[in-house]
Amino acid sequence: MTNLLKAETTLKFPNDVSYKAKMSLDTIMGIESALGTSILKVANKLSTGELSLMEIITIMTLSIRAGGNDIKDSDVKKLVSDLGLIESIKTAGDLLTLALDTGEKEDEKKSES
Repeated sequence: MTNLLKAETTLKFPNDVSYKAKMSLDTIMGIESALGTSILKVANKLSTGELSLMEIITIMTLSIRAGGNDIKDSDVKKLVSDLGLIESIKTAGDLLTLALDTGEKEDEKKSES
């Protein structure tokens, strides 16, 4: 379930494991800081197939932590291993899409007021 206004979604992993993830402004800034580039460039790297596995793990870790979960990089590495590379890339893409869509939805809501 995704809540665009709160930039929240639920990530589902094998073995009935799920985590709430959040792509708030703070989360986006944390990702940009950790990866040393803008969120738009990160999304572009994903679309061109240049996003590394470590970058995917960083995106997932920070978004899951922002969702209120106490999770370590090693835990996310295990989740990614269980999920598989292709599904992990898709999950990172969904998180980046949520991050990019959130600002647009908020702007539309403000303009409708």
